[in-house]
Amino acid sequence: MKKIKTRYWVALIALVVGLALTAITYFAVGIYQKDNVAVITDTQISDRLVEKNKDVYANEDQTREQVLHIKVLDGKYKGKTFKEKNIYYPSQLVTQKYRAGQRIFVSIKKGNLALGNPKRDWVLVLALTVTIVLMIALSGKHTIALLVSMALSWIIFYGIIVLDVKLNGAYIILLFSVADIIFSFISLLIVQGFNKKMLATWLATLLGVFVSFALCYLIMKLTGESEMKYETGDYATQDPRGIFLAQTLLGVLGAVMDEATDIVSSLYEVIQVKKDITPKQLMQSGRTMGQEIMGPLINVLVLIFVAEALPMTILYLRDNNTLGSTFGFTLSLGVTQSVISAISIVLTVVFATGCSLLLLKKQRGEN
Repeated sequence: MKKIKTRYWVALIALVVGLALTAITYFAVGIYQKDNVAVITDTQISDRLVEKNKDVYANEDQTREQVLHIKVLDGKYKGKTFKEKNIYYPSQLVTQKYRAGQRIFVSIKKGNLALGNPKRDWVLVLALTVTIVLMIALSGKHTIALLVSMALSWIIFYGIIVLDVKLNGAYIILLFSVADIIFSFISLLIVQGFNKKMLATWLATLLGVFVSFALCYLIMKLTGESEMKYETGDYATQDPRGIFLAQTLLGVLGAVMDEATDIVSSLYEVIQVKKDITPKQLMQSGRTMGQEIMGPLINVLVLIFVAEALPMTILYLRDNNTLGSTFGFTLSLGVTQSVISAISIVLTVVFATGCSLLLLKKQRGEN
């Protein structure tokens, strides 16, 4: 009970500190290199309709004009107020609607002010604060290991991206394959420590990722990668096919490591409690756990993909494209990634149970 109270007190302190940092970030000025920070001083923004728009597919929108009074908060023009007009569309696909009292980034050249994006960095700090507070309340002292794991993963990911850019995508599959190995090892090592459970989880994760990826890559090769519209991805100048495969490797890793950790950890606890459990019973337990986990995990992946692709899908359908062409240009790559992830989730049940079975044999041998 004392530990629980301590945990909640630490979470409360983290919340207070996080809210203070959020406020500091919100009011921060003069720390941004390229842009100035400004605030919209209007209590009620003048907003008028310029014209109504309707295209050949009966999609309706409006062109509206805002009159903004903007006070610059830093830089050479600090304290000066500008009057600017902002043309926007209520759909806000490519334009921005501003709100009264909102802080925004602006650029000023030769006395002319150009509107930028709203200042949202404080939102990220607030979201990070809520995440850390919840982690402390639920995980206690393990929060430090989780945060260190997340930080190292971001550092490694940044290093991989920089290296990939320098190589211009020449070894992108090899590079991200190695990244998968490093990501999974470091994350599991920090969170679980170096032990048999960690090694079993790591081995199951790697088998789930690379076996499923190899299987799907073989199927893609045998089918000639037909209907794989790599050019529809939002890619830079590198090989879009290689980037798609790298995305798939990283996407599969997240789902597989989550599932492998759940199954191996649960089976490990079963082994510790029931020393005389047989391999057959252990395999049955792993299968049962897998059946409970597979469905929700696959549904989560599909829903994440659908949510990401939904805006573009709606745009294509509203522009009178057929369902077939809409699927090809907005959904085909995502569906392929979802299918590969689903296959890896199913296979990981077998691999996680098998790795736990090896752990059982060693445990039985020790006793």
